[in-house]
Amino acid sequence: MDMHSLYFVGYAVCATIAGIVMVKAQYIRKKREGTPINFKLIKIVFGFALFMWTGAAFAAVYYTPGSHAAMSIAGGLVGVILTVFFGWQINAVILKIQNDEKALEELATHDALTGLWNRRVFHQTLKKEIQQSNELGHPLSLLMLDIDNLCDINAEHGYEPGDHVLIKLGEIIKQAVRPTDLICRYRSKEIAIVFPKMRAQVAAKFARSFQAEIAGHDFDIGEGKTVRVTATIGIAAYCADTMKTEPAFVNEAEEALFIAMETGHNSIFVD
Repeated sequence: MDMHSLYFVGYAVCATIAGIVMVKAQYIRKKREGTPINFKLIKIVFGFALFMWTGAAFAAVYYTPGSHAAMSIAGGLVGVILTVFFGWQINAVILKIQNDEKALEELATHDALTGLWNRRVFHQTLKKEIQQSNELGHPLSLLMLDIDNLCDINAEHGYEPGDHVLIKLGEIIKQAVRPTDLICRYRSKEIAIVFPKMRAQVAAKFARSFQAEIAGHDFDIGEGKTVRVTATIGIAAYCADTMKTEPAFVNEAEEALFIAMETGHNSIFVD
């Protein structure tokens, strides 16, 4: 291999090592600080590395004297093989990072059991919706739902059947509300729903719809067994004139839920 090929190989090795170090550093930073991974920069560095490996292959063919044809062909083949190998490895690394990033994002924003949004997303979203309501005067409603007899199911059948109930109940609610509504698992057996641009009376109609569906559904808990559950609901409406804080609005919805629970199972109270 002549000096021209060695230059290309040297650049290619440096770029490959730099790319690997960059990937590892950004991945660690993503896990520690949540900083997004710069895929564009990674692809540029690895793209340069691939270009250099390809250059090394062509240089081995072009600059090798004709008397060394066999060596020239061998060098070209080695360059092509290295290019394909590193291209495959680089693509695999980028795909793994992207999949890991999606998994980390899922863990950071969703409830692991039900797949619903978690409390972190709930509070972030509710603050934004309150701000929009204050600025634009849009109505905003917040619903708190408690699964009445989930504790009894856990005590009688175990926690796994109770988990099945939670998962299915989340699916029922998802199908009943709008795509723009935010459904969160707020506590172990409590679900919160943010209804942007919706008045409390309209939110109550949605609530009665899926409340009836929940009460009439036979929840499969395995081994051929089914159970029935009911849901008690409290709803609070946000009024831009009051300029309530996000914690105060949440407390208002929880108080509405508490009043509904005092009324009895499968009740709704609109504040």
